[in-house]
Amino acid sequence: MEATWDISNPIYSPKERAALEMASMFTQDFHAFTDENVAEWKQHFTTEEFVELGAFMAVAHGFGQLVEMLGLGKEAQTCDLEI
Repeated sequence: MEATWDISNPIYSPKERAALEMASMFTQDFHAFTDENVAEWKQHFTTEEFVELGAFMAVAHGFGQLVEMLGLGKEAQTCDLEI
């Protein structure tokens, strides 16, 4: 898990680095995407993989926001709802 903080870590393949970079930008500031970013990332993925990765990032990011909204993001927080 700690290795995800450094996408230049040699344990990652170029495809994995592209996915991590895309996910980082997606969750931090998706408005910052450029045509050059997308072109670079698409070099590593088929169209189907690219769409699937984007869809998964959207679901995962949205789920993380739901967890925070329901107060389940921290140990001390509790909520009557179960996900």
